[in-house]
Amino acid sequence: MSTSLKRLLATSAKSSASKQQFNVFDREVKRIQRSRYPATNPEQSRRADYLKDEVALRTIERLAFITRDLTRVLDFGSHSGNFLKVLCQETKIPESGDEVELEIAKQLEKDKESVKSRIKEITMVDSSKSSLERDISESFNTKFEGKIIRNVADEETFDHECLQQPDQYDAVISNLSMHWINDLPQALAQINRVLKPDGVFMGTIFGGDTLYELRTSLQLAELERLGGMSPRLSPLVDLKDVGSLLNRAGFAMLTIDAEDIVVGGFPDITAVCEDLQCMGEQNAVHSRPALLPRDVLLAANEIYRSLHGEKDDKGNVTLPATFNVISMIGWKKSDNQPQPLARGSGQVNFKDVLGEN
Repeated sequence: MSTSLKRLLATSAKSSASKQQFNVFDREVKRIQRSRYPATNPEQSRRADYLKDEVALRTIERLAFITRDLTRVLDFGSHSGNFLKVLCQETKIPESGDEVELEIAKQLEKDKESVKSRIKEITMVDSSKSSLERDISESFNTKFEGKIIRNVADEETFDHECLQQPDQYDAVISNLSMHWINDLPQALAQINRVLKPDGVFMGTIFGGDTLYELRTSLQLAELERLGGMSPRLSPLVDLKDVGSLLNRAGFAMLTIDAEDIVVGGFPDITAVCEDLQCMGEQNAVHSRPALLPRDVLLAANEIYRSLHGEKDDKGNVTLPATFNVISMIGWKKSDNQPQPLARGSGQVNFKDVLGEN
């Protein structure tokens, strides 16, 4: 073998190794984690859907402001079809609710009908077959008059036929799924590719402050008991980075915001971890430790209670869990989109507006 060929192979090996270092998450482990409860205990899996259902509802409220047709929609990382389920469920109007609550419920029902009437076909894509098909026989499927397609595919590779053709979807939505993708810039670029010109991407992703109570409690407990810290929770995207990610992927007219959803009432840290397991949101980092020692867990529980515990009317201390949800909207570039005016073409002087001399 020639020296130049050896050098080329060595360079190629180093390049491959360096690329693999960027794979923070074990995708196969994550697929198994997300499949476990939908396959073995569907009812318990459904009880842990409260966060996905709430975010799906907020996505529907945002979609209601878009007045154009949404003929073909891709639900990317669809889980068990939470978006479709919430879209087709009748909004419950509280019997004892006040006038404001009644108006909110009526408006939600109008938003659902508006969005549902404009979607003719919805394609769900998820890497977990068990999760994707968990609710395939539920009644909400029959309440949607359009076509429903379910495809099992890895959200990272985009190798399924439903993701091959460019310019095919009027809208792509993705709720609480993309934070497990290793190459997020590439995934966003691929989403941009499959959108029609002037199509909309509407996504939600967990932000960096998610589960800060659990994160800090485990870190302090490990420092106390073991003298160091392990990657017990997944690294997450910061809000300030989302805009640049969407710009790099080719999106225009961006709208980005974040809000905290606080879930309270957990009796202890074990209950928090059990809900995360039912959601399929436990740690899937390649470098994750195998076990959590019992003494570390007990110490973390006491730290959690002392730092973040909430006392109810009866004096019982319960634990909250905060989920920081980043919402993003981006539009695929098109010649028909509104364009900014040329620099210096303004007709109004700010001094006149502000009343300054």
